[in-house]
Amino acid sequence: MLAAILTLMIQTTGNPVFPGNYADPELHLFEDKYYIYPTFSAAYEDQTFYDCFSSDDLTNWKKHERILEFKDIPWSTNKAAWAPSVIERDGTYYMYFSAGDGAGIGVASSKSPGGPFKDALNKPLIKEYINGAQPIDAHAFIDDDGQAYLYYGGWKHCNVVKLKDNMIETEGEFLEVTPENYVEGPFMLKKDGKYYFMWSEGGWTNSSYGVAYAIADSPLGPFKRKAHILDGNPESAMGAGHHSVLKLPRSNDYVICYHRRPAGSTIRDNRVTCIDKLIFEPNGDIKPVVITKEGVPAWPAKK
Repeated sequence: MLAAILTLMIQTTGNPVFPGNYADPELHLFEDKYYIYPTFSAAYEDQTFYDCFSSDDLTNWKKHERILEFKDIPWSTNKAAWAPSVIERDGTYYMYFSAGDGAGIGVASSKSPGGPFKDALNKPLIKEYINGAQPIDAHAFIDDDGQAYLYYGGWKHCNVVKLKDNMIETEGEFLEVTPENYVEGPFMLKKDGKYYFMWSEGGWTNSSYGVAYAIADSPLGPFKRKAHILDGNPESAMGAGHHSVLKLPRSNDYVICYHRRPAGSTIRDNRVTCIDKLIFEPNGDIKPVVITKEGVPAWPAKK
């Protein structure tokens, strides 16, 4: 009985973690706050902006509205704003964003993680379809040696390219690193000297959507598919995918932030943002994620 009462007293994120239809969430810890940068999940013509959300403890989220708007980006399609990725370097925050199907990947910057962000180039950072990869779903990663990389790609192809120190130019070749079953949504995590490359596979509009991963000794791969780790279930939700991972401060615990469809929903854009535990085996493998309604316990961003 006591254990049950204590469980009820523990504050958790709950799933979804905030109201509204939001997908493709990227979770970060910036300036002693958690930030989630998602896609506004709606009809393409209504996806003309990006919101983000901040929290002190993973449970109470503040909405920062329209941190980047396509009306300020004349080279965009003015629709289909998808899957932003944000990273900090030298006090500036850089957002890599899909500026609409066919428009390319852009980069915007801000001095605050909550925006507003301003287009840094007034043109695409990546416009062409290189190695067959649709220029969407960018993910920025900075290695321990300071080298920045940009992973991206739809249409079942994934590229990686180095970024210059200014974070608004690429350098060197675009290397295709597509693993087996890759569809979209790349994400890179470094842990214990190993590179965990993750991606979404299946179809985003149905229950086949999920997440798989590979482990490599280099950020450039090769990435051999190891296992599928995120799925929905009929009781909780379906179509769980397009995720990010964060190690919680002052701990060895990791969480996975992803979107899913509520159980029974058949509405295409009814995708919501959720957080659950990501657990590593002692040998470094990742356990299959258990999706929950409760989410994870509150964890202060700042000590």
